[in-house]
Amino acid sequence: MGVSILFIIIFAVFFTFASEWYSNRAKLENLAYRERILHNDLEHLEVVGKWTLDYVKIEKALTYMLGDRISEVSFRILAEQLWQISQSYSLDPLIILAVVAQESRGNPMARGRFQSGRFSGALGLMQIKLETATKMGRRFGLIVESEEDLMRPEVNVVVGSAYLIRLIGKYGNLREALVAYNLGHSAVDRLLEKSAPLPTSYYEGVIARYKDLVKHSSF
Repeated sequence: MGVSILFIIIFAVFFTFASEWYSNRAKLENLAYRERILHNDLEHLEVVGKWTLDYVKIEKALTYMLGDRISEVSFRILAEQLWQISQSYSLDPLIILAVVAQESRGNPMARGRFQSGRFSGALGLMQIKLETATKMGRRFGLIVESEEDLMRPEVNVVVGSAYLIRLIGKYGNLREALVAYNLGHSAVDRLLEKSAPLPTSYYEGVIARYKDLVKHSSF
């Protein structure tokens, strides 16, 4: 009789312990699940927050550099394009805008000139030549057929950015890519083949304008 009672007591204690353990385990698993959900939500909010800050930074830089020289529609399209490019290619959009500032001073109707005064063929915000723009435009599904097309900021900056990104991929660094953007990749290739020093004034000018844009688009 005593053994039976002792067995019942041990079983009851074990059952109580097992029930408590199972209940606590379920609670812990539920807490862990909720913690994972919360962590994912926080990560998502951080990403969205960064996206928002990047977009606002682009807007501020565009406003500082272009002012009211482009329409509101073009401004919005251009801001969204710069944001998309920066996300897709991990390229700081202010680098692109620094090239715009260096090339055209933010003038969407700029037409490049040689020192002689003769038209160089470079057009618009990023001073792209029609032949280059036509080739780069095909990669993005853009049809660039005339000089007027390149005077549209949203077209000019897309093809100019595509060309710059292609040069960064070719040379593997921003300095040589920017020099090639200015001189042409054939000229840079010849200098590199000869182990000759690259001119740095254009690169330094872009970096100076980049720092200025960072200052005027910071929060």
